[in-house]
Amino acid sequence: MTDQPLTILLLEDQSLVRAGMRALVQISEPHAHVLEAASYEEAVAQAESTSIDIAFLDIDLKDSRSGLDFLRWLRVRELDTRAIMLSGRAEKDIVMACLNEGASGYILKDMESDGVFRRALDTVFQGSIYLPASVIGRGGFSPALPAAPVPVSPESLGVTGRALEVLYYVCQGLPNKSIARNMGIEEGTVRKDYLPKLFRIFKVVRRTELLIEVSRRGIAIPQPALLPDTVR
Repeated sequence: MTDQPLTILLLEDQSLVRAGMRALVQISEPHAHVLEAASYEEAVAQAESTSIDIAFLDIDLKDSRSGLDFLRWLRVRELDTRAIMLSGRAEKDIVMACLNEGASGYILKDMESDGVFRRALDTVFQGSIYLPASVIGRGGFSPALPAAPVPVSPESLGVTGRALEVLYYVCQGLPNKSIARNMGIEEGTVRKDYLPKLFRIFKVVRRTELLIEVSRRGIAIPQPALLPDTVR
């Protein structure tokens, strides 16, 4: 993450849960500017008035529109907001649906202790992806394990330069069009050159599988401004 304070949105309709989340977020990121929303409409209003770095979105709101609807709203407008879904449900199909819509993480709200939830938050703030065990499978980084995996650097896997930038934006949940705009390149270059290269390196065939591998290996992806000045 950058040295600038993060602007973080908490979309959660239960005030007590939201207050507890706010306290944990401020422990992990004490300088963050934390915004709150209890509904889809409030979240939209916050996003329209402020640039949000990370949004923690409750999937099941007591509203006609959900946190997943707000995620779709973010992606349609091509906003560079990293969206982390919050839910009490760990079914793989639900998690995968969120990843397909552009989420870049999924945290279970019914974890056994605040310590585990804080570890999930720390994983997100360090630039990696947190996913439940139902998705990353046996041996991966899951709430049931006592410790996080040994971090792997993307450079050690051969992911450097522009390919590393693309990996960062993929992990942000951005579509190819937004990635190309941010990098000043053609969308076809992202789709035909960089994504296939990343798929080969991680031995996957689609973007959701790439996110799962990043989570499983505990890879933290630096923001493009922090990337070393390498030959591209």
